[in-house]
Formats: sequence, C-alpha cells, structure tokens
Amino acid sequence: MATLTTAISLDAVKPYSISEDEWAIIRPFVEEINIGKANSHKNILITEGWYDLHAIVNEKEWGILAESEHYYIRREYEDAVLYSKPDSKHIACVGRLYGEPHDAYIDPSERFCITTGCGIIKYMFSEPFESYMCDRDTSQWIEVGREGDIEWYDHIDKVTDSYVEVSLEGEERCRFNLDNLKKEK
Repeated sequence: MATLTTAISLDAVKPYSISEDEWAIIRPFVEEINIGKANSHKNILITEGWYDLHAIVNEKEWGILAESEHYYIRREYEDAVLYSKPDSKHIACVGRLYGEPHDAYIDPSERFCITTGCGIIKYMFSEPFESYMCDRDTSQWIEVGREGDIEWYDHIDKVTDSYVEVSLEGEERCRFNLDNLKKEK
C-alpha cells in the first residue's frame, strides 16, 4: 500500500482531491490537531493506502500562501495551486516555481494573483482557468526572472494599482510594473 501525504488547511475544509470516504476517516484527526490535542498523525489507514497527515499549526507551513474571499493558493511542491472556498475545489495551477513558491498575493478584487520564488508570475483570473505551463505564450499569465539570469524573490512586500514590490534573496527590493512586470528604477 502507498503512503499518501497532503496538506490540509486549519479550517478543516475537505481537500477536493480526497474522497468523501477518505475525508470521513481523516477529519477526526484534523479536528484533534485543530483543538491542540495532537501535532501530527501518521499511518492512518484509508482505502488506497496509509495516509500520512503532517500537521503544523502555522498556516504558511500548511502550504497556504495567500487567501481572498473566494480563493486560496496552496504550495504543492513546486506548484502554486488555486482553490475555491469553501469547497476546496482545485481550479488551476497558477505557477510552477523551481525550488517551490516562496510567497503569493491575491488581488482584493480577485482579478489576478502573483507568485514568487524563482522569478515572478502574474496569473489573471479569467474563465476558462488554464493551468500554468512553462514556455507558453498566453494572456492568462506573464512572468519575469525565470530564464537566463534567474532571480530568486523571497517576499512580496507591496502591491499597488501600478506596481508590485518584492524582496530579492539577500533583502534587496525591486519594483515591477504591475501591467507587464517590467523592472522599474
């Protein structure tokens, strides 16, 4: 039997990728973690194998990078994945960042999101949601710092109507035009 591992948000909403039967088994363990009775659970037997639930109280460590009223972005290995609230339905991969995503931002009006790590990706929220793919020209996303001279961005410091300011590895700050992600001086 395989061991399955996933991150579950602290609000204990069933992840879309887990069946109702699996959730019925896993949910009591998640609730124990949420009320502080446990730090983690390993080797929970489910239909397809053993389930390894790694529970960490900090939401960032649960993989949630950003939230808005109707969406959240979760880190899943090297992907930044957009989910809907409250059903945790998988919508699309909004970025694939070598070495894992470091930070994310969802526009308060839910028009777009930004993910950082190895480069910056701005993903537009528009139907149909297309999953991010490297080396693809589309109006769904734009990216910078991901080829040639790769740049590592640790943190999104500020987003305005006209620019996004990010911290480079080593704490240098850079500002990019929000419309086209061109570096500003």
